[in-house]
Amino acid sequence: MIRKILILAVFISFFLISTAFAVFNMQTVSLDLFFVQWQLPLAVLLIAFLLLGLIIGATIIALSTLRIRYDNHRLENKLQSAEQELNSLRILPVRNSH
Repeated sequence: MIRKILILAVFISFFLISTAFAVFNMQTVSLDLFFVQWQLPLAVLLIAFLLLGLIIGATIIALSTLRIRYDNHRLENKLQSAEQELNSLRILPVRNSH
């Protein structure tokens, strides 16, 4: 219960800070790309780049997680093969070399 209240308080405070940030940063700035020029409020531009960074970061993390899961699956198969080989070697009778 306390955890839910704390999470709600964090979200409410984040919302209030974001709203205050947007209100105080409504100056129009120019975003000049090579062939396009936009006039946007500073808050909109900053939020757009923040979201773009979050999307790029989430994509990189997802790709690295997929790679780790693939490596884990490959290593589990290798371990299973080695365990089967070990078990088959344990069953073999011991030969005397003399």
